[in-house]
Amino acid sequence: MLRFSTTWYLGTLTCGAFLILVGTGIPLMFYYHPSASQAYTDTRDLQYVVFSGMFMRNLHRWSAHAMVFLAFAHMFKVFYRGAYRPPHEFNWVIGVILLLITLLLSYTGYLLPWDQLAYWAITIGSSIVSAVPVLGNRVRFLMLGGNAVNDSALLRFYVLHCMILPVAAILLIAVHLWRIRKDGGLYHQQSEPKASAVVGMDTMAHKHRRASAQVGEEHVYTVPDVLFRLMVAIEALAIALVGMALLFNAPLEGIADPSHTPNPAKAPWYFLGLQELLHYFPPMIAGVLVPAIVILALIAMPYFTINIQAEGLFLRNRKRRLLVFYLLAAGLTLFLCFYDAYIALFPTLIVAGLIALAAKCSPHQASTFQRGLGAKPLSFWIMTWFLLELVALTAVGTFFRGPGWSWVLPWRS
Repeated sequence: MLRFSTTWYLGTLTCGAFLILVGTGIPLMFYYHPSASQAYTDTRDLQYVVFSGMFMRNLHRWSAHAMVFLAFAHMFKVFYRGAYRPPHEFNWVIGVILLLITLLLSYTGYLLPWDQLAYWAITIGSSIVSAVPVLGNRVRFLMLGGNAVNDSALLRFYVLHCMILPVAAILLIAVHLWRIRKDGGLYHQQSEPKASAVVGMDTMAHKHRRASAQVGEEHVYTVPDVLFRLMVAIEALAIALVGMALLFNAPLEGIADPSHTPNPAKAPWYFLGLQELLHYFPPMIAGVLVPAIVILALIAMPYFTINIQAEGLFLRNRKRRLLVFYLLAAGLTLFLCFYDAYIALFPTLIVAGLIALAAKCSPHQASTFQRGLGAKPLSFWIMTWFLLELVALTAVGTFFRGPGWSWVLPWRS
């Protein structure tokens, strides 16, 4: 049978959150005008005048947060169970694009209430775009429909949020699900490095694939076994989100005021890691170069042999790889220290220490933990470093930053 630990149903839950967003977003559209003169009034009426309007807006808001969290969790789960390897590499790329669309959906929807929090978050984001060399100012002008966040920007974000991005998401989700079937089902890594299981298949014979159709395969009926479990998972998610919508109201600050800047003007939590980087590095590095490198690395990862081999990093070319590792670790440490980015340095030192421990792994003298580290491939260390950096920067930006982006302790007023 398909165990819960195989996928944690994260892909299904992400899709379920998207369905809830569509189901709540359409009724909200009937009570909303995408103009600066009416957007805030309509949002406030939804809170206090329209029957069940507050509940509907709350459910939409918390579902959006849930979808972003679940999309990230799904990506990391897929990676750590090795499902990015051939023949699933193309579907991995589709998943990365869907993650970007999820972030864009949240970003474009953030402006629609037209309150202070939304207005200045979009202002900060659009200023980052202007840091792109050569085309930055033109892209920002095209995005906002002018040089400032106004009616034109609101209309553009509304069209993107309600039509273009959802349609793109629906099409790519369909391709994503089709590729799972075409690639032989879900990839389930067994205890042996080359063993896997194919789940969610029917009784028809399927062709052997490059990496998924190997030994120890297990077939599970798509209908009703898998489908029933997925429906229960989506229902559980819907119950949890309805509970949150009943208990916690979506924030709504005062109407957008270009003459008054909130202090601090924080972005949504899923962009606070990027905003924390902007505290240390110039916009060109933090807002353009780093995100571009991360996206390209995620897309290219399954196409390099060293990343798809399920073998230890130092099993081959040990001396050369150790030299490259020490040089990269020293260079990255100096770079982060130069910009006083000690928050970003801390996860780097943790991963570097674990890699150094893995490099000293001896089959006869090492502990079980050390042998496990020694068996991890390069892709594992890259993704683990990215995950730790993401968590650390987001946590600091969320809980430890106050007025002027100064350091504060959350348990003190």
